[in-house]
Amino acid sequence: MLFNCYFQFQPRYFNGEISCYEALLRTNESDTEYYVENNIDDHAKFDLSIIEYVIKQRSKLIHSEKIKLAINISISSLLDEQFLKACLSIFEYEGNIILELTRHDVTNNVEGIQASIKQLKSKGVQLALDDYGKGYANSELFLHLDVDYIKLDRKIIKNIDQSYIAYSLVKTTYEKIAKVLGKNIIVEGVETFEQLNLLKQFGCMTYQGFYFSKPLNIEQIKPTNNTITIKKKESSSLCNFLDQAIYEMNRAPNPKAIKKAIKNIIKIDRYNIIGISPNLFDVYSEQRRINKNYNELLERKTSSHFLLVSSLMSTCNALVIIRDCDGNAIYNNENHINYLGVDLVDYTVEQTLERFPDYRTCLDLDKELLNSDTCFVVSNETVDTDSGKQYFHTYRQKIIHFNQAFVICSVYEQNDNITVDNLTGCFQKSYLESTYARAYQTLVFMDLDGFKLINDLHGHNQGDEVLRDFAKNIKAMLRDSDAMVRFGGDEFVVLLDSVSIRGVKQRIETIRANIEAYFWAQGLNLSFSYGIVSIEDNITAALDKADQEMYKQKNGRKNQLQEII
Repeated sequence: MLFNCYFQFQPRYFNGEISCYEALLRTNESDTEYYVENNIDDHAKFDLSIIEYVIKQRSKLIHSEKIKLAINISISSLLDEQFLKACLSIFEYEGNIILELTRHDVTNNVEGIQASIKQLKSKGVQLALDDYGKGYANSELFLHLDVDYIKLDRKIIKNIDQSYIAYSLVKTTYEKIAKVLGKNIIVEGVETFEQLNLLKQFGCMTYQGFYFSKPLNIEQIKPTNNTITIKKKESSSLCNFLDQAIYEMNRAPNPKAIKKAIKNIIKIDRYNIIGISPNLFDVYSEQRRINKNYNELLERKTSSHFLLVSSLMSTCNALVIIRDCDGNAIYNNENHINYLGVDLVDYTVEQTLERFPDYRTCLDLDKELLNSDTCFVVSNETVDTDSGKQYFHTYRQKIIHFNQAFVICSVYEQNDNITVDNLTGCFQKSYLESTYARAYQTLVFMDLDGFKLINDLHGHNQGDEVLRDFAKNIKAMLRDSDAMVRFGGDEFVVLLDSVSIRGVKQRIETIRANIEAYFWAQGLNLSFSYGIVSIEDNITAALDKADQEMYKQKNGRKNQLQEII
């Protein structure tokens, strides 16, 4: 049956390594494929003879078990019981085989072919749908078979380096197969660097063609890299799910079916990106509105403004993360991913907390902002690293989208020469001159009462310990978004984002009572006087005013504190 024929083997490359050789049957008179030119009466019998012959030829090679081969067969052969039985017997012992299915126009029995594919895959055989784009009528029907690869015919990529239209058609084909169907792709007929470079822009795929190598004789082939794992692509993109759900809505035959389809869209679109109305009384009106919103969304996705915003978010100098009201990360930019070494979008809140226990503080600050009347908050954070402490300023903004709340966090590493007081761990006075200080709403000026006497009676070492304890206890009672500054000596400044002077006063009174009780338990009489003012536009003026308010309070408390001071 194979009289006057021979095989050549076309290398196939994945990530620069040979992953397989395709067995090409040639005639001695021509270098074209054999059964393209010959009318074969029994394709199943012919295909079985090819499989047996190629495997026998491989067995003669050194390290034959390490050589993966792809063999072309007619798709109709999978419907032949004797062919399938023989193959299952062969592949019980022979591995590293890909069967490539050709001649799609000879049958449309998808169910029967799929049943045979399932049996062959149980023996470790991989399958590929060959010749996609060649023009077979049933190719689209067979795209849904459970094959490992879809192989694009050389015809479809021939002119991609000559015509943008041809390039766009191949790109659309790739997205349909790889992103919608989740199939791996093989491209044959790659002959130039330009073709390869253009194909690489689509994503991961396997290549073969004269650019890499001409077909080889059997004695020239070498072991393939069988450790290469080409993962099956998962078509889990929200866009794909939404697109299919909207397709189902638009083909729904009646209001009841439309309403059901819209509810399915709501289930898929958990953040209501499309902006679906909760009112489903007029389903046809809502259907039109959903289509309008979705088409506008798709148009915006490719607009220059959207691409610019996307680029700004992704590559800006800040660490940016967006979380929903439950703390799930729905976006984090490159800097954030690189800093943590992981993309938090792929993590649940529980997984994130398990890996980063301090992340709980971030979530607590989010909750505080979400439950407040304000839409913006600034916090200062310190991170211990192997090279020392890193200081960050975090800006949180609350955003409401169709009644759902999100928090956008922009984190900047401190780079304006702000230093921290070594004794107390508070920011030094220079912090008050920074742009960060101006983001706060309220300023509290504190001056210790009784500290001088402690210093005189117990010495400077004890005095330093008191200052350290004082700052530590104050910061423990402040919010993470607040900032504490050592203004000088025993004077401190606290910056808060609250706009309620009355609310701040209540907090400071509670803090003062706790401070007095803490030091009294140690046998020390220590308290503080304070002045509270709104910062408004001028922090220097706010400091002066708070200082005056503090001295008024100190004088007013003098009689009460006489025993202490």
